[in-house]
Amino acid sequence: MGKQVFSTLYNTWCHDPVSTIALCMIAHSYQHASDVIHALGDFEMTEMTLSGLDKLVQLLESPVFSSLRLELVQPDTNPDLFRSLAGILMLLPQSEAFTLLRNRLECVGVVRAAERTSKQTHETVDIKTLKDMLQHFNTIQTQHALKTVKIGDSKIANA
Repeated sequence: MGKQVFSTLYNTWCHDPVSTIALCMIAHSYQHASDVIHALGDFEMTEMTLSGLDKLVQLLESPVFSSLRLELVQPDTNPDLFRSLAGILMLLPQSEAFTLLRNRLECVGVVRAAERTSKQTHETVDIKTLKDMLQHFNTIQTQHALKTVKIGDSKIANA
C-alpha cells in the first residue's frame, strides 16, 4: 500500500522540487531524495525553490521529522540521508536555514558518515521504478523551465 501511495503522490508532487524532496524524506526514500537534489542542481535555482528549501529545513526541525533526525544518529545505516541533507545544504545560500542545517549535520559528524558506504537501504520503491520516477521528475522540471523561458520571452516582447 505504501509504495502505491508514494508512486501516486510522486507523479503529482514532482511539479514542485521541494515537495518531491519532502515526500522522499517522509517515505524514507533517502537515496532517491539525494538523486532528486542532485538533479535539481542541473536546473536554475529560482527564488521559489530556494524559499521552499529554506522552509523544508525549518520543517525538518519540527516534531513531524523527529524520527528522521534520530536516524542521523546512525550514520552507518543512513548514508543516503546524510547525502540528501548535505545536498540541500550545498544548494542553500548562506542563511539562517543554512546555518541551522549545517549545525545539525555537524552534530553527528556528517563528514565521517559520508565517507562510509552502506549496503542497507530504506527505499520504499524498487530501483527501476525510482529511475523512471527520476526521469519523470527531470521531464517535468524541464517543461517548467521551458515554460518559464517562454513566459519571460513574451514579457520582454510585450514590454
